[in-house]
Amino acid sequence: MSIYITRQMIDPASRKRQRDQSNGLFRRLFRSAARRWERRKMIAALEAMDDRLLRDIGIYRGDIRRVVDGLDDRELRMVPLAPAATSAETEYEAYQKAA
Repeated sequence: MSIYITRQMIDPASRKRQRDQSNGLFRRLFRSAARRWERRKMIAALEAMDDRLLRDIGIYRGDIRRVVDGLDDRELRMVPLAPAATSAETEYEAYQKAA
């Protein structure tokens, strides 16, 4: 018994492989863009902290970028648990309204 492979059998498989490779490229580009965005967001969050808080967690202001470069994807997705700090003006305005 012999097996005959025709072009019609080969072409759909090769098209599927090309489509999978292009999807893989798109996924890699998307992941790369998402990682850069998460990295910038983490850097901005750390730079917004005051020096005393940074020292408490063991980071100096000049080391922020190096520390963030060493984080993996899961660590870059971390979200702070504490609510964002409010400015003194906002608190003062709330006290004025209450009075």
